[in-house]
Amino acid sequence: MAFSRLHAALESYIDIPFNAWLSIILILTYECAIRHPGLLLLVVLGVSVTIVVFDNTSTVGEMTKTMCVLPLGLGSVLAFLVANRSFQTRYLPAFTTYVNFAVYGNIGMMVGTPADGTLRGMCTKVACVALFIWIVQQGHRAGWKTIALHDNLFVFTAVSKSWIFAHAIYRFVLLTLPRFGSGRRHRLLELYSLTLTFALSSTSNLPFEYCFGMADTLVVPAVAGWSAIATTFNLIPRDAINNDLLSNRIGTVADAYLSAVSLAVAIFAFFKIASAPRRGSQGV
Repeated sequence: MAFSRLHAALESYIDIPFNAWLSIILILTYECAIRHPGLLLLVVLGVSVTIVVFDNTSTVGEMTKTMCVLPLGLGSVLAFLVANRSFQTRYLPAFTTYVNFAVYGNIGMMVGTPADGTLRGMCTKVACVALFIWIVQQGHRAGWKTIALHDNLFVFTAVSKSWIFAHAIYRFVLLTLPRFGSGRRHRLLELYSLTLTFALSSTSNLPFEYCFGMADTLVVPAVAGWSAIATTFNLIPRDAINNDLLSNRIGTVADAYLSAVSLAVAIFAFFKIASAPRRGSQGV
């Protein structure tokens, strides 16, 4: 009885079947990324083709986003990683430019996420602007040389630990907007991303912040791909919690609290921007 009540309570906030399978997918993805990136690349391409051919439920915008994070995002990173070292060295500047465009462009475009008539939606815009300026500042201080060669990891060096955690808080609030539905499938996104960052850092002995780019590049496509596949082939029950129910749960008081959290992230980001040294190594 107690277990049933706990399960029901969790189920109202988290899509348990979706996240249970996602956890398994992420473990396998992590192992493949470390040991068999070529195999993972084939899986990514196969899943992408499957989604394009069979997915009739996604909107054009959803399909575009899925293709951006799967074959164009994770796929391109894996293709670069499986190339020989001479190719990587020769085309590192071009690959770095591509990654910078994707990273900064994606964060910048999130400013345009509709607020859906909520106070927290407007506040997340402010937080996003601050985070965008902050990470661009870090990229500028690195001379836009943001990628380092590594044997089997995508290493993005121009981001600090404090930015990573501030971004995690911002994105958690962002995903509560009605624009993202009930959010039950994505509520653990930050936990997955930070956990995988820690795992990659421990495995590679690289700094935690250097592994965030690879971790997020694995997690976000895995979530998007699994969501599309699960919905297309009805592999698990669809999310039955709609936007109206979510709006009732996040009332004016919760909206105000989440807005304050977003503004706190923005204030912290602007403080870090203002206090950053003009020269020298990137701070934490």
